[in-house]
Amino acid sequence: MSHTYAQNVIHVVFSTKERRTSLPAEFRPKLWAYVAGICKRQAVLVLAIGGIDDHIHLLIQVPASLALAKAIATIKANSARWQTKERTRFSGSKGMGRLA
Repeated sequence: MSHTYAQNVIHVVFSTKERRTSLPAEFRPKLWAYVAGICKRQAVLVLAIGGIDDHIHLLIQVPASLALAKAIATIKANSARWQTKERTRFSGSKGMGRLA
């Protein structure tokens, strides 16, 4: 095969721990931007990102050279770590649960 083309488009949903409604509306755009940055560093194309108070959705295109499991694990681990750190600085964050 002289030309091989792979396009891995994946719909990912991350929910908060125990589906707690802990992603306030004013915090979500910051979370989405951070997750988009994680994806960009991995060369993962973000086609869409959004969500509500207990989960986020991503429509991403993962390059064929990157294992899907590694991409998802990196996004989840880094966003959870960042969210935990930001939670202490975010006003009104008392019930905020991290992404599970």
